Amino acid sequence: MSKSLVLRLKKELRATTDLMELVDVLKRVAASQYHSLDRKRQSAGWTNADIPAAGEPPAGEQALQESEWAPAVPHSEARRPRLSLKVVLEDFFRLIPPAQCRHPFLERPSPPLGIVIVTSDEGLLGGLNAAVIQKALSARDGQQAELIVLGERGRIYLGDLNEPFTYFPGVGEQITSSTVERLRDYLVEQYLRRKVAQVLVFYPRPRSFTHQEVDSLQLLPYERPAGSPDAAVADPAEAILEPSAYSIIEYLIKLWLSRKIHDVLWQSKLSELAARAMHLEASFQELAQQKRKQTLQYFRRLHEVTDTSIRESYAGALSRKREVTGRNV
Repeated sequence: MSKSLVLRLKKELRATTDLMELVDVLKRVAASQYHSLDRKRQSAGWTNADIPAAGEPPAGEQALQESEWAPAVPHSEARRPRLSLKVVLEDFFRLIPPAQCRHPFLERPSPPLGIVIVTSDEGLLGGLNAAVIQKALSARDGQQAELIVLGERGRIYLGDLNEPFTYFPGVGEQITSSTVERLRDYLVEQYLRRKVAQVLVFYPRPRSFTHQEVDSLQLLPYERPAGSPDAAVADPAEAILEPSAYSIIEYLIKLWLSRKIHDVLWQSKLSELAARAMHLEASFQELAQQKRKQTLQYFRRLHEVTDTSIRESYAGALSRKREVTGRNV
């Protein structure tokens, strides 16, 4: 019985060691992916909450994917002052007369609320997906809401709760313009058709590699920024708008939506990788502690078996010696 227990403890110790090696590899892969993606984000100019616009990649729709436009920006130009999309919108709305600022994107229709929930396709995030979903659901505050979920984990979670929702695939290894445009076009269509009154997005945001928070952002209606008193713009009465203020507002806000959604997906993917690395690190430490306990148990049992075997061998040798001595007498 003791020998079989020693063999079982040895197998458990070996299994724990193998599992530790696997967890360590997965942790290193997640950390490497995080730092690689963060370097791409910084080289692409997505380093601040204020999303880049003029002076960075082209303002067209195809400028969304980092791999498409980042090589086209020379390193020398990357150091020049750049005009953000936020500043462009501020100056635009200060430039045109308030009477011409008429567009559904600037007005809030009647409810329901539209809530976008960004989750991952994979697990091992230490409850980060659940935190995002719970905060998003609590934002309803008794209101009727349409739920839009990105990611397989969110689909499974809300399915278990029997909550109706619209599903979009999660963020893969690369954040493509098609992914952004598909979500943006759906939100715009729902908003313009008055299916939702306000669009909020809930997503994980990495404050640091070791700390992730659930953040939220209002996508629609667009909140007109307060103008800067120091900005020099033309007299609104002298402004000439081509083709029309309505068309310009629609184009700029759609572009702003694309950039914001793209930034949200960047942040979500970084949070996913960082949370996975931290969760795996915690699992590695738990396994290390378990391995120490198993090692002590294994050697304790092994010593007991060895000691028992020595005692039995000594007792047997002593018994045989006594038998031989008795026959000689």
